[in-house]
Amino acid sequence: MTLGAIAFGFGANNAKNEAWRIVYTINFFIAAIAASLYLAMVLGQGFNIIYGRPTYWVRYVTWTLSTPLTLILLSFLGSTSLPIAASMVGADIYMIATGFVAAISPKPTSYIWYAVSCGAYLGLVYLLLHHYRKEAEQQNPRGRKVFYRLLTVHLLLWTAYPIVWILAKTGYSVIDSGLETMSYTLLDLAAKVGFGFLSLSSLRQLEQTIETPQRYQERVLR
Repeated sequence: MTLGAIAFGFGANNAKNEAWRIVYTINFFIAAIAASLYLAMVLGQGFNIIYGRPTYWVRYVTWTLSTPLTLILLSFLGSTSLPIAASMVGADIYMIATGFVAAISPKPTSYIWYAVSCGAYLGLVYLLLHHYRKEAEQQNPRGRKVFYRLLTVHLLLWTAYPIVWILAKTGYSVIDSGLETMSYTLLDLAAKVGFGFLSLSSLRQLEQTIETPQRYQERVLR
């Protein structure tokens, strides 16, 4: 995470234009926040027994800070309108907040809050697949494949988090704490650093699909 943050930071400093600087900067903070999470865990911080439930509450703090930035990144790439972008961020924060309540609640109450959190996630999925994709394709029809890839990777990664949650000790205890931590770590690396590099690749492809007056004239002349 730290190496990813450093790479994104250098990219932001040397960005060729404002759009690249914005994408690099957002990715820098996403990776830096995630690095802070794992630093806290290494130092033995961010873990407490809350209402009798062992909870890594620092995960939820960092998710509350980093995941809205991921949605802001997607919104920037897709030129999303403010109401849709705000709705996605709101659904995301509500999802994480209710997920935290589920983590600290006794069973079976925790499953009720888990269902509420999953409901918020389904609302976010709807916003992404319907409103976000529609606006993005309207803004850049030639970038349809780029947005399809972004959404596919994003939703696959984010859907894995509640699956790990319900399989871990927070849910049905199918997997032990070691496998839970490893799963979250791999997902975080993919969803933050990996997705960050994917967003940079997507920006490059989107720039190539935007038709400038010069390219338009060249196409017409051909």
